Amino acid sequence: MTYPASLGTRTIAGVILTADGAPAAGTIRLTRAIPLQGPADDVTIQPGAHTATLDAGGAYTLDVPVSDDVDWSPSGWAYTLDVDTTAWRYRADIAIPAGPPASLADLVPTTSTAPDPASTYVTKASVGTATGPAGPLDGSALLPAGQVPDLSGTYTPRAYVGASTALTAPLLSARFNDVPGGSAVNLAEAHITIGGQLKLATWFNEALRYRAEQQPGGFGYDHLITLIGSYAAATGALIRFERRDGADLRVTTGGIDQDGRLQTSLYAWQDITAVDPDATGRYSMDTSTGVAPLAVRQESDDRTWLRGRIAVTSSGTSWGHVVAALPTGHAPTHRQLLSVPTTGGIAAPCEIMTTGDIVVRRTQSGATALSLDGLSYVR
Repeated sequence: MTYPASLGTRTIAGVILTADGAPAAGTIRLTRAIPLQGPADDVTIQPGAHTATLDAGGAYTLDVPVSDDVDWSPSGWAYTLDVDTTAWRYRADIAIPAGPPASLADLVPTTSTAPDPASTYVTKASVGTATGPAGPLDGSALLPAGQVPDLSGTYTPRAYVGASTALTAPLLSARFNDVPGGSAVNLAEAHITIGGQLKLATWFNEALRYRAEQQPGGFGYDHLITLIGSYAAATGALIRFERRDGADLRVTTGGIDQDGRLQTSLYAWQDITAVDPDATGRYSMDTSTGVAPLAVRQESDDRTWLRGRIAVTSSGTSWGHVVAALPTGHAPTHRQLLSVPTTGGIAAPCEIMTTGDIVVRRTQSGATALSLDGLSYVR
């Protein structure tokens, strides 16, 4: 954007490379949380962010207001820097004083948090030359194994406390440029010592999937997973099972409710609207008081349930008549023959066809009702 002539700006430009020297991909963002007031221009610049996307060579360029312009109020503030790239991730508060074009490596942090993952910014020119208590770097900008400090017995807590809207990047992030194989190391592990032997108790594998194993002794045989529901009557399920449907939407298929009961299906009932599809005039949905409407519902254990009743006129049923048709997606893979109770007292066999048709297999005179309540079949 174009800034007022009285406001000092500075160009921040550089190149970010991965550990093997390849151009990194990602973004650089400088966020200013305060407005800037220019008395001479009678202009106010609202808070905002300046974002640069690394190009194919890993280069970035930003032109931003300086933080020490005495002609603008306030002066002496700091930007929040967010580096989100394939080479490294970093957040810090940095001041950008007036001066010539500079790279991020030239800017001294005023306050900073630990990078994620822990890393140090290294310019390309420093590879192989940087020195210090854990140096020099090798040709790939990595510390030789023998130079890595011994951190055994140390603990550095890391936590974020603040508004959720202020957290702009994950606290933990692992990005692989390939598919981890079975020999890949775990991303996190928790060990316990039992009887003088170190035992792996809990871990997140190479794909950050939770794993746990009971170990003998101590609390090793404790529950691997404990879920505690709320005392309130209205609460969510302890475990919810979902899958993606053909439209890539998440569909609930079951779970374990707040009382630990297995829910094999949370599908809604779907109305059976195609009654007497051949228009014989003999069959219709029974709408008597207290009778459930005709509907079908599938469960995740390959079973489908039916409900409702089909009223039959005084002409009765005839073998081979299609009394109703199931909605799309509910037809079984193989024919299913059901014994359907009737209000007349004599059961009427009905066959669920692979087309979804419900076909009566008994000729019987007189008015009655075919009851599908509580009947089920295997898909």
